[in-house]
This record gives sequence, structure tokens and C-alpha cells, in this order.
Amino acid sequence: MLNLGLKKKSLDVEGMTCHHCEMTVEKAVLEIPEVRSAKADQAKGKVEIQYKVDPDLAKIKEKIEAVGYRFISES
Repeated sequence: MLNLGLKKKSLDVEGMTCHHCEMTVEKAVLEIPEVRSAKADQAKGKVEIQYKVDPDLAKIKEKIEAVGYRFISES
């Protein structure tokens, strides 16, 4: 994927244990209109997002926790 001026954030998320968990978290985060891409890594407990306009971290936390995982912090 081309960067096209996108910014990146790394988010710490607890509770992902498999590929299905990663896909669930990615899908939830991608519901935020400002988020252009999301890549979850259950082994690292991280979700990397790309965006042009700063997303609301409270909305991201809400989406992640609504699907059963725990948003810890931005890292």
C-alpha cells in the first residue's frame, strides 16, 4: 500500500490470541472513518493504524472494547 502522506500510530491491545482476533480488531478499527488501514499483531499485542486526519482515540477504544478486547494505550 502506498503511504500517500498517511500518519501512523501503534496501539496496545490486550486479549488477541489468534488470527481471527486480529481480523476482528482490524475490522472494528476500520469502522472509524479517519482510519485508512489497520494491521493487528496478536503476538505483539499491537494494532498499527494509518490515517490522514487524527482519529479520536476514545472512539477507537470504544470499537475495540465493543468486540471484546482491551485498549491499553497508544504506544
